[in-house]
Amino acid sequence: MRFRTGGPGEGTYSPVDQGSGCRAVGQDRLQRCERGWDLQSLDLAWSTGLLVHAAALLQVFGFLNRKQLALRSLTLAGSLVYLAYYYFHPEEPLWGAMFWSSILALANLVGIVRLLLERRAGDGNQHHDSFLNIMKVLTPGEFRRLMQMAEWRVAEKNTQLTREGEVAPSLYFVTGGQVEVGRGGKGLTLGPGAFIGEISFVLNGAATADVCAPAGTEYIEWPQATLRKAVDRTPSLGISLERLFNQELARKLVTSWNH
Repeated sequence: MRFRTGGPGEGTYSPVDQGSGCRAVGQDRLQRCERGWDLQSLDLAWSTGLLVHAAALLQVFGFLNRKQLALRSLTLAGSLVYLAYYYFHPEEPLWGAMFWSSILALANLVGIVRLLLERRAGDGNQHHDSFLNIMKVLTPGEFRRLMQMAEWRVAEKNTQLTREGEVAPSLYFVTGGQVEVGRGGKGLTLGPGAFIGEISFVLNGAATADVCAPAGTEYIEWPQATLRKAVDRTPSLGISLERLFNQELARKLVTSWNH
């Protein structure tokens, strides 16, 4: 079939001419589509490629931060960005890398929850007046570590905490009520905020006085063996405790003179 759009010999073309024109138009469109697809792929690759840099920067900033909560939060954010990179950037998702990034993110999330719970418990303790002297000497991290080892007690009956001339089994801290201190026939009472057995702990020797906690007295106990292990692992904690005990001895000296 022929088509004529003009006079004789003008505007006439065959089906072959029509097919060639269609193929030319189709190839041109295909090339334009391919070029457009390549540009879109390049833009997508460039955009997703930025994710790996963002993730690395987040984790670097986290490791440079001394605050535990900020460190873990930034590391968690970096892990989540890495997950997006492993999924979108390659031709196929890197499932192995995504799995371990998920494990790392989950571990940091658990750490954040534990840290928040510890801070919540620590905040409750800090509002108690008896802890003010401790908080002035110990760092927040040292205070939390100390409280993690603490065993909270309430004396159900008169309880002997230390005996003069014998090694104290634990270090004690009075949080409520009063304890009775006796030495050489003399006695005095100590209330909330007082340490008991600190000389025995520092010198690794015998207690210098008898101390009894009447029924109802509230106190914290740290077994000496547990506390010594913590000090061995964290020398800075031991230094802070020595400073704290020096202040405690000075306070007790003043109290004894007043009596």
